[in-house]
Amino acid sequence: MGLELVFNWVIKSSMMASILAVLILLVNYALQNKLQAKWQYAIWMLLIIRLLIPYDIQSPWSIYNLLPNNSVISPIVDQMRLPNSHAQIDNISGKDTQLTKDQSIINQQSSTKAEEPIAKDLSIGWIVAMLWLVGALILMILTIATNFKFHLLVRREPFETDDRMSKLMQECTLKMGIRRNLPILITNHIDAPCLYGIVGPKLLLPQSLINRLNDENIRHIFIHELSHYKRKDILINWLAVAAQIVHWFNPLIWYSFARMREDCELACDADTLSSLMPEEYQSYGLSIITLLTPAQSTWHAGTSGFFGNKDNDQIKKRIKKIKFFNKPTSKWTWTAVVIFISLGLVGFTNSISSATPASAVSTATINGGQAIGSAKVMDPSPGITIEDISGPSYKGKVLLIKDPKRVKLAVTKEIGVTGERVSDLVKDMGAIAGINAGGFYDPNGKGNGGFPDGLTMHDGKLVTNNVGDKAVNIIGFNDQGKLVIGNMTAKQLQEKNMRDVVTFVPNLIVEGKSVISGDGGWGIAPRTGIGQMADGTVIFVVIDGRKPSWSIGATLSDLTKVFVNYHAVNAVNLDGGSSSEMFYQGKVINKLLDNSVERNIPTAFVVTS
Repeated sequence: MGLELVFNWVIKSSMMASILAVLILLVNYALQNKLQAKWQYAIWMLLIIRLLIPYDIQSPWSIYNLLPNNSVISPIVDQMRLPNSHAQIDNISGKDTQLTKDQSIINQQSSTKAEEPIAKDLSIGWIVAMLWLVGALILMILTIATNFKFHLLVRREPFETDDRMSKLMQECTLKMGIRRNLPILITNHIDAPCLYGIVGPKLLLPQSLINRLNDENIRHIFIHELSHYKRKDILINWLAVAAQIVHWFNPLIWYSFARMREDCELACDADTLSSLMPEEYQSYGLSIITLLTPAQSTWHAGTSGFFGNKDNDQIKKRIKKIKFFNKPTSKWTWTAVVIFISLGLVGFTNSISSATPASAVSTATINGGQAIGSAKVMDPSPGITIEDISGPSYKGKVLLIKDPKRVKLAVTKEIGVTGERVSDLVKDMGAIAGINAGGFYDPNGKGNGGFPDGLTMHDGKLVTNNVGDKAVNIIGFNDQGKLVIGNMTAKQLQEKNMRDVVTFVPNLIVEGKSVISGDGGWGIAPRTGIGQMADGTVIFVVIDGRKPSWSIGATLSDLTKVFVNYHAVNAVNLDGGSSSEMFYQGKVINKLLDNSVERNIPTAFVVTS
């Protein structure tokens, strides 16, 4: 499933980068005769960063805020960490979120089944992700092999020791403010001058041109290539190649980087001309014409060449730019800075992350139907509201129940033998809705969902206890309909008049305060949670996951934010993974993990009529 998560990020990143690429192309086209060449090249750096950096800065000015269901791309490290167990108790903050050592061991044994593998059937998403990976690996191997072969050829060539060349190189490095002379190699393996190598770069000159070059031609070549050296263009080339390999399926990215390399040569021409006297501009253009040959040089990722692209239109464009070159003015320099910053804010930053419901919830009245402005999923029963939610990497459902006394616990009829589907548990109670509830373990490895974990209380009676006198983190309702969470023993449940109780962790919000640190430490997965507002309204949350084309899943922090946005004063995480389910009026209304097959579980919170 990690592959699908990575591919999901690649697709989203590629789509967003395509929008940025179009913006850059439009800006460069509209201002091609106004914007300095170095700035036309510099703004392409935004595209490289956008494609390769998995973490995005959010801003209200981002163009992606205009897209429907916009979402931020979460840090990919978080997205790739699927939880192996519900029992990572050590990472949960807050005193009420700790199970005892023995209980933690029980949960570790059971949760491997609760988060059962879902790769038993090859989904289309997985197949497409595998095709992408194979294509990227092939392209990467070809790129490395081609450049390694070129490296082996070049390393055999002798260094140029001609005093004439050395003096010209020294003169040019002084002019460009560079403290070192680049070694010069004469080779038959290229037909145009180029700079080669990130570490210890060398200037390569074609043997076929040496006899045709005068001192002026050589000086122009050296200054041009030293400009590539100062600007770290070989490193930028490699970053662009890495982005192309990752996003090999996107033709717009390939076209954009071809244009970027053309702009790179224009920028180097401008740098070179800035180092020359105006009367030398024409001779620099003649040097380019002198170096034209019928052959087409092979481009390598590790080089920056005098020509870069020998396309006739590009050569004509370069000659035209040289002919009309003027040194930049402060007016257009500041204009370029403003454009760069604006493009960065609009296209490089991401949309404001929203873990809110489809629209804000009005807690003033949920009585008799839909909350004001909410996204109504279906015609709910009186006192119930159902809404769609979406966030950084997920989609899900929220069900709000105005009267907390309507929320009951349903328990499988055959505890210790087999569990039941949420739909069956709802029907058993004559209810209209329900979600999966507490954790469970699987001592026989049969995955039948018949063994509730920790403490379970149904209608005021303790029905299971596999922790003895030890305190565990419970989730339940007392006889007044108040959601109670925290560490309790079996004896304390009776003393506090608890009506229905299950066991799970961690608590998310306690008395109005979030108790989750960071992202919660459980990675991204399908989630189920329950909470309560100050007015007693109960909040059911189910978040879909592990479906890259629909919803990756949520972190515990994401789940907490949902409850915060619904003004919960207490909230807790319930069993998730393949157990996550919301059932309403005869059908499952979320997207189940296992292709619409309900899982057998021991307990469910249900809503009675």
